[in-house]
Amino acid sequence: MDLEKNLLREMADSMLNDVISTRAYEWVFKRYERLFKDKIVLDVGCRSGLLSLMSVEAGAVKVMALGNRESAEFVSKAFIGTEKEDIFEFIDGDIHEIVLPCGLKKVDIIVSEWVGHSVFVDSLFKEVIFAREKWLVKGGFIIPNVAQLFVCGIADHPRKTVEVNILPQSDYPGRSYMVREPVSLIEDYVAKEQLITEKYLLKTIDLCTAHINDESFRVPFKLRGLRDSQLGAVVLYSDIGLCRPRGKFRLMFSTGPKRPRTYVRQTILFMDNPVEVAKCELVIGELGMYYKPDEHREVEYSFSLGSSTVANP
Repeated sequence: MDLEKNLLREMADSMLNDVISTRAYEWVFKRYERLFKDKIVLDVGCRSGLLSLMSVEAGAVKVMALGNRESAEFVSKAFIGTEKEDIFEFIDGDIHEIVLPCGLKKVDIIVSEWVGHSVFVDSLFKEVIFAREKWLVKGGFIIPNVAQLFVCGIADHPRKTVEVNILPQSDYPGRSYMVREPVSLIEDYVAKEQLITEKYLLKTIDLCTAHINDESFRVPFKLRGLRDSQLGAVVLYSDIGLCRPRGKFRLMFSTGPKRPRTYVRQTILFMDNPVEVAKCELVIGELGMYYKPDEHREVEYSFSLGSSTVANP
């Protein structure tokens, strides 16, 4: 959990101010309160502190948190002087090096606000997988455990520009010639009125079964046109929820254009050369996301369009 301190603070503030996700978590803890009774819980990340707070209130016998110290201090202060004061404990240190307190070896439940923009940007995916493999009991729960990544098309969206040095440093070391170029992606919010295609499910991630390499992938997609328009960008968003083994997916909240805004933003990938899309036309393409430690936010995208066909309405 090596996210910058300022970024952690920004995330915590945005989560605490997000009514949509907060109510979703309140529903989960109320609906599954019996699962927390007398259980040992680990909060991976402790981004806002809400999940630790709710775990204690739901009846957990021990709640441990690692990650964001400021949020953990907020949780501790909430129980000072109460009978629940000793239930919550913050574990300082790197997740790969820490030892659980009180001689504990396993936990019954992992909670985490792990989902980031387009699921994997600024996420705690790897940390939750590590915690699952090392500490979660067989048959234990992860809340939330499922994220579904969708793509849809839009005609246009305000696009920022950045200064770029166009002089190759191999030929002109130390010299620069700066020009402004449009960015290839931004994290923002898209209104439902901007949609020109239907959505397409790219990938489903279940933390109970996911592999550490699942954050790198390239998959095909098909976007069906809703009206005649230019396709100038695609939007990535996610649905976050729960799914018990062999059970039904229960949606907690969505970051989609047709839903209220949440602290998790959408990712907009721009096309330099927009294409014409007719109503009911199927546009075929491929989209990839790859874990790249040397890239900004540690994620690299690939995006391409192929053929298109007219489908029956």
